[in-house]
Amino acid sequence: MNQKKLPNLVCAAMALLLSSVAFAADRIELNDGSVILGKLVSAEEGKIKFETVFAGTIDIAQKEVKTFSTDEAVNVQLQAGSTVIGTVTPTATGISVVATDGQFAAETSKVAAVWRVGKESPQVRKLKEQADKQKRQWAYEASVAITGRTGGSEKFSGALGFKATLESAQDKLIFNLAAEKAEDNGVETANRQAGGVDYSSFFSEKNVWYARTSLEKDSIKALDLRSTTAFGIGRKLIKKDIQDLEARFGVSYVYETYANGTKFDSPGLDLALIHTYKFKNGQMNNSLTYTPAFEDFANYRAHHESSYETPIANSFWKLKIGISNDYTSIPQPGIERLDTLYFSSLILNWK
Repeated sequence: MNQKKLPNLVCAAMALLLSSVAFAADRIELNDGSVILGKLVSAEEGKIKFETVFAGTIDIAQKEVKTFSTDEAVNVQLQAGSTVIGTVTPTATGISVVATDGQFAAETSKVAAVWRVGKESPQVRKLKEQADKQKRQWAYEASVAITGRTGGSEKFSGALGFKATLESAQDKLIFNLAAEKAEDNGVETANRQAGGVDYSSFFSEKNVWYARTSLEKDSIKALDLRSTTAFGIGRKLIKKDIQDLEARFGVSYVYETYANGTKFDSPGLDLALIHTYKFKNGQMNNSLTYTPAFEDFANYRAHHESSYETPIANSFWKLKIGISNDYTSIPQPGIERLDTLYFSSLILNWK
């Protein structure tokens, strides 16, 4: 080997070794005798977050750790509540923390949390996260769906929608507007406009109270106006990060006027199931409402909608497809009881 290159290789090897030692300064010894070198990032809720060269940042169950050490001062909090800043060294039964004003020892199992100097403690971070959840934030959606055909037949259908949601961990307020219009060879097959407001608020961990109101006009059904107002209580049958199922029970008041001069108004029940399920790349939404009139329970309206939303290329756009069924037990003469709509639309969402 070239003698001139030898010193350079030695220097490079020493530099590599020193950089590895500098990075792998913190040490964890497991109960089975295994040793892991790297950087202790934090410890909380029974897990130690440890940064390594060979596997990146990993989580280690604290119950599997016999002892650990750090080459820099860190914050160490014990289950009893006391917190000290110092360098951690291993002992036969756990750890020892060397602080500027003394030294104390503890079993590893008695350590409640560890975090780096200059970083927020787990308690402070959780309080901030909870505060963020309490903040109401607006989210908006605008949707559009247009199809048409010309030539052998003339067809057109279009739908527009807007939704604004103000939500926190304690309550949710939803405004929505929708309009649809369709023609088939000059014959109008859809002409509907609707809007509504829905508010719900938790009064316990899984129980909510709600109030909602909506207005609707549908020329095809000869409906000049339908006004529905309802309020009641609901319960979260499922409340998880990926799935939510809410059952509602309340009372309603419905007022309807039709093109032929017929009017109808009556208080009634308001029953509903509202369900969402989040997949890795999308979300399923389901709703079912049932509103029978008190004066005649055979006179009722049932509405069902199921849809699936998926984001498009990590943008602000989503694709939504679904089906909607609207059933009126006593419709106006010449109007079908069941109205089924298949739909797909592009949704622009922003905050």
